[in-house]
Amino acid sequence: MAPISRLPIISMFLASLFLASCATMQHVSELSNVKFTLDRVSDVRIAGIDVMNFSDAQQLNVYQVGRITLATARENLPLDITLHLKTENPVINQVAATLTRMEWTLMLDGRDTISGVLQDQITLQAGETSDIPLRLSLNMFQFFDEKNALDMLDLALAFAGEGGGIPQGVALKIRPTINTIFGPFTYKPILIEPRPKERSQRRTF
Repeated sequence: MAPISRLPIISMFLASLFLASCATMQHVSELSNVKFTLDRVSDVRIAGIDVMNFSDAQQLNVYQVGRITLATARENLPLDITLHLKTENPVINQVAATLTRMEWTLMLDGRDTISGVLQDQITLQAGETSDIPLRLSLNMFQFFDEKNALDMLDLALAFAGEGGGIPQGVALKIRPTINTIFGPFTYKPILIEPRPKERSQRRTF
């Protein structure tokens, strides 16, 4: 009996690897086409005080002013915000992209501040937009030169904005990771800056 040629088997194996590689590259390109934008901010708090609907420091009551002043004296003035990242997966992709991890760094006026990792699995459906809320917290004394309580409050109010607009000088550096048939794929850092200046954007940090 003639020996069975292994060439067809090897050819089929190589063809399978080639098709799998093409499928992986297609899946990887899906996320590269996804658009990331800074959409808005919400739930802005300074020293635990909700200032989302405040336009200036004069709206604070005596208790709130005292609380911020005390936190300033201790040089521990926490600013908590929720930054909403909007993703748009083009309908041309036809399939969903799965975001499994995203490293992020908040940048203020070109300076790196706080960093973190989003580890929620998020499915980005083709032709749809998704909202990714990032809950950020930083001690303002670590990143700003102002030492006066009211000056610090003014900086915090810049995040509140009108209608949750992104203040000038705010940017986000992200490094997303997606799943592929060969395992997770991590991209190079992507810098996301706010849209051109709008009325809702206040001061530059």
